Amino acid sequence: MLKKLGLVDLHASIKQKIEDKTGLMAYDHVPEDVPSPFYFIEVVDKRPEDTKVMWCEVFTVWIHAIAEAGKSKIAIYDMIEKLEEALTEELVLPEEIDILRQSEVGMQSLQEDETGEMHAIVAYEIKVSYGFKVKI
Repeated sequence: MLKKLGLVDLHASIKQKIEDKTGLMAYDHVPEDVPSPFYFIEVVDKRPEDTKVMWCEVFTVWIHAIAEAGKSKIAIYDMIEKLEEALTEELVLPEEIDILRQSEVGMQSLQEDETGEMHAIVAYEIKVSYGFKVKI
């Protein structure tokens, strides 16, 4: 039986890395009336991507950056830059799981919300391996 990476473990690892490296809060559910700036983490896809010899999965994660309301986009650009820098470091996952790829897919959206806050979505793909396939 394979021990797979749970969504809670993945989310916790991403949250910890973002908060440690950016100094801003990262949420899975944004509490009402939380002041910006902050990040919001959303796992949007999980799919198998086995190789000939390994059990693998790829997770697609959208990280929303919400900057303070204002006329300038500098604050959101700064948040995106800090996020990108934070996630250049490998995530810390359970010991039995190996990260094969942790890469930015790109910015999916940049818009001004109805609150006046700038909102960017940056997508990441994380490919993990659970171990080698063995023929018996």
